[in-house]
Amino acid sequence: MTARGAGASERWDAIVIHRDDDVAVALRDLAAGETARARRDGALVAVTAAAAIPLGHKIALRPIAAGTVVRKYGEAIGAATAPIAAGDHVHVHNVASQRARRSP
Repeated sequence: MTARGAGASERWDAIVIHRDDDVAVALRDLAAGETARARRDGALVAVTAAAAIPLGHKIALRPIAAGTVVRKYGEAIGAATAPIAAGDHVHVHNVASQRARRSP
């Protein structure tokens, strides 16, 4: 991930909701191998999508070890159930929610 200033005319593909977040939210469908630009605190950070990331889904901005808390909105949304690399799709297949749970 790299950062640089974001001018008013620059386009971004994802947004980081809170500066402490581990993920960005895709503002459009991202293709595997595509370098996405995420807006974070007025700067753009670049991350390459390891897989297709659908609109509205999360992309990891940095590596997250298994068992580590994953943050979105500046809050813990779950824990990684497997190692997550920067650029990975972050969703129910690799994060267990700490709040919402399905009944057995």
